[in-house]
Amino acid sequence: MNVIIQLIGGLGILASLISFQCKKHNSILCFRTLNEVVFAIQYLLLGAYTGMAMNLIGCVRNAVFTKQISKDKKTTVSTVVFAVIFFVFGILTWQGMKSILIIVAKVLSTVAYGNKNPTVVRGIIFITCTSWLIYNYCVFSVAGVICEAVTLISLLIGIVRLDVAPRLAKKKAVAA
Repeated sequence: MNVIIQLIGGLGILASLISFQCKKHNSILCFRTLNEVVFAIQYLLLGAYTGMAMNLIGCVRNAVFTKQISKDKKTTVSTVVFAVIFFVFGILTWQGMKSILIIVAKVLSTVAYGNKNPTVVRGIIFITCTSWLIYNYCVFSVAGVICEAVTLISLLIGIVRLDVAPRLAKKKAVAA
């Protein structure tokens, strides 16, 4: 059964890898939502209820933000509402100090996903991946640890490819 649980996480790894190579906000959130659904299932099977609850709420948050941003609406109120929801559910599903990691990660990712700038999204999510990496280690999610490690690498590639390289090219063009 443990092998099946870890294989489920493999699908989450794939969705995570794809997500931060996307140029558009809605594409990033689509693949992040798929990642969160898959890992919610894995966390349920591992008995890691804080991770499961946070990921399921994250799916709803992603859908709300995708709709708001596509309609060019502000996400400030939704950001605050989801931050409070994550905090409350983190307390309700409390499983020790490791739950703090996920509460903080989800509040920060809510700020990130509520921002329509993919550069900001990638920057903040780089920070939250570290919290998830530690949490996954604590709940024995091998696929989760691999996913966060690979996501950190994917984020670095995305940041360099989509954020840093275009800026450098623009500076070169201006200087020439």
